[in-house]
Amino acid sequence: MDHQNGANNGQEAKRSILKGFYEALKEQENKTPAPNELDSTCGVADDEFVRRFREVIRQENETNRNQGLPVTGYDYEKKASYIEYPDGRRVYGEET
Repeated sequence: MDHQNGANNGQEAKRSILKGFYEALKEQENKTPAPNELDSTCGVADDEFVRRFREVIRQENETNRNQGLPVTGYDYEKKASYIEYPDGRRVYGEET
């Protein structure tokens, strides 16, 4: 008899947990979604964001030059990106 009461109590606990789970899901469905925090720039202005990005690229190119590796760049006259090899040769990408 005690075994059966324990099983009933376990089933009742499962039902209670599932009921709470489904109620929480329904509540979430009715809420207006919050803006995706991963998409925000944490209050950093666009021009500051671009400045930081350019600095990272500059540092990466400097490191690559020091290690004798190719670097990337953009030729504003030709309006094309390129890879510059340590021997000074440039290979341009497709024009945009």
